[in-house]
Amino acid sequence: MMRTEITTVTANAADELDVFECSLDGVSQIEASAGTGKTWNICALYVRLLLEKKLAADAILVVTFTKAATAELHERIRSRLVQIEHAMKTGDTAGDAFLERLFETTLERVDPDEALKRIKIALHTFDQAAIHTIHAFCQRALQEAPFAATMPFAFELEADDSALRFEMAADFWRERVEPAAARDSSFAAWLVSRGAGPASLDAQLSRRLKKPLATLRWGESELAHREDAQALFDTACAVWHAERDTIVQLLVDAEAKLSKTTHKRTLIDAAIAAWSDYFASNDCHAAPPKEALKLTASALKKGTKVKNEPPSHAFFEHAETLAAAAAAAEAAQRAAWLGIVREWLDYAPLELAVRKRTRRVVSFDDLLSNLYQALAANPWLADALRARYPAALIDEFQDTDPLQFAIFNSIFAPQGPLFLVGDPKQAIYSFRAADLHTYLMARERASARYTLAVNQRSTAPIIDACNRIFGANPAAFILDGLTYQPVRAGTRERKPFNDNTASAAYSDTADFCVWMLPQGDSALSKTNANRQAAEACAAEIVRLLRGAQNGEVTIGDKPLSPGQIAVLVQTHRQGSLVKRVLASWGVGSVELAQASVFGTFDAEQIERLLAAIDTPGDLRRLRAALATDWLGLDAAALWNLEHSEAVEGSAAADAMSWVERFSRYRMLWHERGFAVMWRTLARELMIAQRLVVGPDGERRLTNVNHLAELIQARGAVQPGIAPTLRWLAAQRAEQGGGEDAQLRLESDRNLVQIVTVHKSKGLEYAVVFCPFLNDGALRDPPSTGLPDAREYHDDGTAILHYGYTDEEGERASGLATREQAAERARLVYVALTRAVYRCYVVGGVYLIGKSAKESRRSVLNWLVAGAGHAFGDWLAEPPEEDDVIGSWQALATGSISVEPLPVIDMREPLVVIRDAGFTPQPRTSRRVLRDSWRTASFSSMIAAGAREESNQAQPTDERPDHDGRIDAIAALTLVTPIEMPLPAAPIQLDTDDILAFPRGPSAGECLHRMYELADFTDSANWPEAIERALHEHPIPVSATDALAANLPAMMARLLADTVATELVPGMRLDTIPTKRRMNELEFLFPAESLDFTALRRVLVAHGFPDVALEAGTLRGFVKGFIDLIVEHEGRFWIVDWKSNHLGLTPADYDEESLDAAMASHAYHLQALFYTVALHRYLRLRLRDYAFERHIGGYLYLFVRGVRPDWRDGDRPAGVHVGKPSLELIEAIDRLMQGVAA
Repeated sequence: MMRTEITTVTANAADELDVFECSLDGVSQIEASAGTGKTWNICALYVRLLLEKKLAADAILVVTFTKAATAELHERIRSRLVQIEHAMKTGDTAGDAFLERLFETTLERVDPDEALKRIKIALHTFDQAAIHTIHAFCQRALQEAPFAATMPFAFELEADDSALRFEMAADFWRERVEPAAARDSSFAAWLVSRGAGPASLDAQLSRRLKKPLATLRWGESELAHREDAQALFDTACAVWHAERDTIVQLLVDAEAKLSKTTHKRTLIDAAIAAWSDYFASNDCHAAPPKEALKLTASALKKGTKVKNEPPSHAFFEHAETLAAAAAAAEAAQRAAWLGIVREWLDYAPLELAVRKRTRRVVSFDDLLSNLYQALAANPWLADALRARYPAALIDEFQDTDPLQFAIFNSIFAPQGPLFLVGDPKQAIYSFRAADLHTYLMARERASARYTLAVNQRSTAPIIDACNRIFGANPAAFILDGLTYQPVRAGTRERKPFNDNTASAAYSDTADFCVWMLPQGDSALSKTNANRQAAEACAAEIVRLLRGAQNGEVTIGDKPLSPGQIAVLVQTHRQGSLVKRVLASWGVGSVELAQASVFGTFDAEQIERLLAAIDTPGDLRRLRAALATDWLGLDAAALWNLEHSEAVEGSAAADAMSWVERFSRYRMLWHERGFAVMWRTLARELMIAQRLVVGPDGERRLTNVNHLAELIQARGAVQPGIAPTLRWLAAQRAEQGGGEDAQLRLESDRNLVQIVTVHKSKGLEYAVVFCPFLNDGALRDPPSTGLPDAREYHDDGTAILHYGYTDEEGERASGLATREQAAERARLVYVALTRAVYRCYVVGGVYLIGKSAKESRRSVLNWLVAGAGHAFGDWLAEPPEEDDVIGSWQALATGSISVEPLPVIDMREPLVVIRDAGFTPQPRTSRRVLRDSWRTASFSSMIAAGAREESNQAQPTDERPDHDGRIDAIAALTLVTPIEMPLPAAPIQLDTDDILAFPRGPSAGECLHRMYELADFTDSANWPEAIERALHEHPIPVSATDALAANLPAMMARLLADTVATELVPGMRLDTIPTKRRMNELEFLFPAESLDFTALRRVLVAHGFPDVALEAGTLRGFVKGFIDLIVEHEGRFWIVDWKSNHLGLTPADYDEESLDAAMASHAYHLQALFYTVALHRYLRLRLRDYAFERHIGGYLYLFVRGVRPDWRDGDRPAGVHVGKPSLELIEAIDRLMQGVAA
């Protein structure tokens, strides 16, 4: 069982946090209001845990909810540790309040020397700091305990498991729903009429998986007995056709007795027409139309005036029976559907887990649920994780959910230390399954509660205004337990905001300005109110920016810039309105929203286009694609294409040309993938050129490119046109896609920011405009026509309620509406606390039809006028307009001004002032297109010099110097390769002679691997090394070839000859143990600016042959592999194996021949790079390193000629020995660093 016990405290026991003195034990909840330095305090807690609890950096768990926030937190904490280290070394806190408090408190309680040591260790190991997203933490915890999680050791993490869910839903639909529909034709017709399908089941499962701990409530519904629908329909139809004229005349005669409201003549005529159409459809399963129900017996009785008899006819009774049967059938179908949904939700989660485990895939949500289940099943796991992470800091805790809290509670409660940091007033992500009620429950269970009460973001007037607005109503945030704690201005020094324009000099506008919409008889409709609010904001923005151009509106001594101004909106539609209005005023803007790109108009356009490519012969789809504004066809062209069959000549030809073009695109997609097809299509149809010149051109072009990128990414995972189109349709229906699908910035220019309130969280702006916060609409969840669950909380527990009665539905609707309004209040809080210097808010009332009720009950008005009202009563009957306006006027003192919404008589667009002498010029490239920043190896440098193709990518796993590759390069170089002289007479070779060994890259790789695996001092392991080398790098010879059988013997003799040869006086490889050799040392070091021309000059100056290298400079890295480094008598030698075939006699491997081979292949440059690498390596590893004492040199062994009995005078044949001077090595080292040699 998971641990649930936790110390509780009494409500309202929150103290102001002194982060350097608070207890580090137990569970502490910290409410960090907007702008109060949440990250500053998290850093302080981290440092205290590091020093006072003596925890390592990788033992303090810090969790936040996005990758971006994780990266920021990681950098902020690391930077703070760097500052602390410097301050402790120098004793200088530089006036930093954090450092001063740390020295006064924590550093007085710990040993300074030990503290400095711990800080240094933390910095050196900070790459292992446990700062994670919630999903990353769960993944790490599961990987450390795979048996407890019952997860595969290796799995693929999928961001989107929708394809697998849909596959499972389709299987269930085929196996369970289709048989039920086949048994009951009325149910089948009902499913079709409601658009039900596998996607409907998938939507239910998706919601359930987001809230796995929510309680499912199912209403009691029994399948009632249903009448024979066909018989009832046939009977009523027969009566209608036989008696229609009589019925019509009867109703005409009864007109005077019927109500003029419910049964006036036009409604009677509509009912008669509706019954005729209904019977003509001949669908017994369809319910009678709503208009037709006016002629049921009960409706006629109700619509007959008092003291009059209702008209009577048998058909009216039949109509009554049909309506009742249709209602009973609807109830039965809904009950049947809910039964299917219940069965599906019981089956699907477990089946999904099984399928994922079988396929070794895991989604992000699975990481949480798997860890939760592992903790529940294995109590020891919580202890193990608590030992691994003795302390935890949870950031943005207001965005948690029951599953996440249960995980942290199980691991860290009650002893802690566990710090839950967040602001419940900023809990605005319920659509992501964030659950504020979980935060409130955790708060009540915490052993300590704190608040942060000093706002460092905004100026004192803005802070005072927010305190007054949110303090006007004690129940401002609607939900019980969520109250507003006033904050005060901090000591942060900021440059003053100056508005020295002429209009400001005569204005009493405060820093927090509320513009009231016209009221009374002048009240505007909602549409006009939104438009006028946007116009007023645009006019004020233009005034401020014009003043900035004139040097009159500044922040400090710098003009206010457009990027410091934000207009906060709630929906993409509102953002588009503001963007259009700003454009009409000559102000550029950029949208920053959390809306999905799949919800845009361009997503619809691309789906139509791709559907036409899928079936180019379908003229209906083709016309739909051609009607998009991407292709530039006008109405006349579309009409001609529509009527191409009837039109001779060019129109028919044009239609056929489009079919052929789209067929070509389809072939490209099939053969070369979406990306190639899309680039071809976009180029040929000039999509970018058409979009960018239109309204919102940058925005739309960004959307198109974004959509293409997402489609390509999907196609890479699941290729094919049909799967891609299904996925695109599903994404558009859900407007999903996660963070990857969020609208991107269309420009990085310094423009006015249009930001959704959700996206603005955590940001700040100098000037903020909020034109639409007075929207009082509370929206019902979208309906699919199918019975669905209502989501709400009951006593803090999340509920998904299916099949509720009318009474239950009314209660559920009330609770859901209350929660929606509470989140709206939190959105208002987030919006108003973004401003640093100024905030403009539009308030007041607007009309829906002739009623102002919606606007009067807005949450914005609730904040200032709702005191003393129960929220349910406020929604049902809000105060009158005068009372609402009066409450606003009561705030109009000091930091808040309340003014009428400015009336814009005439636009005066902003003129961008440019230097008269400035003429924009397009940028052109004036450099050679060469990939100068890259990772280069010796072989890539030589190849580039030979071919001048330096921008060819180097394989990441390349072994850069094996002989076959070098030989191929040598054929291209300017240096003439040596020519091997032919022997005077044929030489008979032994069967095990290495000179008969095959040549080429495979042979070279094989011999290198043999030397790498063999223990030179123990010949017993040589056969195994040879076998492995041949297995891993097979030699391309026929198995029936006699040579194949001789290869192991050749390699064994080669190995014996090599290790037995005295390479330099006193050194043989068979005397060097494995602990004094290092195989395949890989090096990678930076080359900040390696000038190849200067390198060639240095080589020649030190007596080495010139090398053909590319022109220019390398910026990046130099990499390579050194075959072998051995230590002999305190000196380190580089050994490089060369399998080059130079001849068949000892004379072919003498000093002159080896020098020629070294020059031909530029091996001397390779040897110098290796020596630089060894020089750098030993300089770091040996305390008393000296080049002359520790570097022996390099040995290039042309192994086919290395034999104990082959000599070149007093030297061994096949061995090239060299040792460059320290001066040369340091010169090359300096060149690598971009310093002149």
